[in-house]
Amino acid sequence: MRNIIGMFAKSPFGPLEEHMLKVMQCSELFSECIKAYCKEDFKESERLAMEVSRVEHEADKIKNQIRENLPKSIFMPVDRGDFLDYLREQDQVSDSLEDSALSLTLRRTKVPEDIKKDLMDLSLKVIDVVNILPLAVKSLNDLLETSFAKKQDSRIGEYLNLLGEKEQLTDELELKLEKSMHEKEERFTKGEFYHIMRTVKHIARIADHAENCGDRIRLMIAKQ
Repeated sequence: MRNIIGMFAKSPFGPLEEHMLKVMQCSELFSECIKAYCKEDFKESERLAMEVSRVEHEADKIKNQIRENLPKSIFMPVDRGDFLDYLREQDQVSDSLEDSALSLTLRRTKVPEDIKKDLMDLSLKVIDVVNILPLAVKSLNDLLETSFAKKQDSRIGEYLNLLGEKEQLTDELELKLEKSMHEKEERFTKGEFYHIMRTVKHIARIADHAENCGDRIRLMIAKQ
């Protein structure tokens, strides 16, 4: 608890670094999890899904510490409510990574090669979106430390635009994959079809929450 409060003394975004680290660990583990699943190494995929769940639980504990120990009277260069809204969306990224990994473990489905390729493409593009978040948060933290004096020199706008562009790509890939699944529905049992479609929705939701993080950052900047 002392560590969390000490980090707030320096910057309101300092404590998010520890939470962001857990989010990125979830992302890396999920990436390995989906690869193992597509290789039909189901035992390894299930093991990795449990690891994602374990790290997500650690992220939840950090999130709760931040919420419980954020003093109401502390001077913050951003609105306290906006800060907590951002924290919630960042936490939703790790939640969605866990949901996606656990969704895979519900059924050992042998995915056809063409669908497998699209599923992997979607997953990789989603991870690309998540990978932009630490860069955007660091840029925002740098701006806060200079009281937005170097706003014109910051790359944060570039990162946020890239976040939106990459999230749009995941929307397109999600639609492509869903159309492909419906066109080839007869190749699956009802259980297999539902399992893959449900997993696709979970994976796409990761990028949605990452984009929401970007929207919260834009709001905080706009209020300066």
